[in-house]
Amino acid sequence: MTHFQKIGIFGDFGAHAVVEAADAVGEVLDAKNVCHQRYFSSVLHLEKCEGMNDNSLDLAIAIGGDGTFLNVTRQRAGKRAPLLGINLGRRGFLTDVAVQEIEESMNLVLQGAYAIETRSLLETHTLLAEHDSPSVIGLNDVVVHKSNYGRLIDFDIRVDSKFVTSLRADGVIVSTPTGATAYALSAGGPVLHPKLQAIQIVPINPNTLTQRPIVLSDSSEIEIEVLNMEYSNASLVIDGHTHKDIEVNEKIIIGRAQATVNFIRIEGHTFFNALRQKLGWGI
Repeated sequence: MTHFQKIGIFGDFGAHAVVEAADAVGEVLDAKNVCHQRYFSSVLHLEKCEGMNDNSLDLAIAIGGDGTFLNVTRQRAGKRAPLLGINLGRRGFLTDVAVQEIEESMNLVLQGAYAIETRSLLETHTLLAEHDSPSVIGLNDVVVHKSNYGRLIDFDIRVDSKFVTSLRADGVIVSTPTGATAYALSAGGPVLHPKLQAIQIVPINPNTLTQRPIVLSDSSEIEIEVLNMEYSNASLVIDGHTHKDIEVNEKIIIGRAQATVNFIRIEGHTFFNALRQKLGWGI
């Protein structure tokens, strides 16, 4: 008996490569008599299993690049079904399965040859003149940055209401350990093991080299206040998607979300394997 009986396959089914990968997954599942349905974003795209719905899934499979996986993660935050990613993108840090490995990997998953990794999420809202915006969930990172080629932006950063630093920079990244190998790494942040209960703050192109990344407990609440952006505009970007424009004196409040997400890690696919393959370590 397989560990999973109700599986949702998520992706952009307008793309031929996604359809081909979904067909390959479907062949394995059909051979094992496992019920599966396709979803475009969170909307049912192809119904094959009567009475099955989005909340009854045992497993969610995201087909695409890291962007697709991030979208599915945000939609399914806090739901019981773990997520498995099939990589059609370039880097694929979040997606555990290569296209050529679909049959082998799906059989391993159905046999129970996997581990579950629980990943933390960030919850973000903004505050301006006592107006509190709705909270937004993100898996990788929250970025406040200038949205044109203007001058540097001035920020104040506080942690748990305690003043940390004033900063002049192109922006600031607040990242989970999952997002440590994304934008934060490119901006000079450290690699964090995904099991760490941590959040990091990484300045983007600060005007002084003494401004360095800092790693905090993920129980911390981080406040970034935009003080001045003369001849510049600032945007709030969550997991690579622009959320809103930021005004002077607006505060961005970031902390660990109550919801988490569970990832499938196939037997033999370790975090260190991913670092070697994706970053070219030792090659």
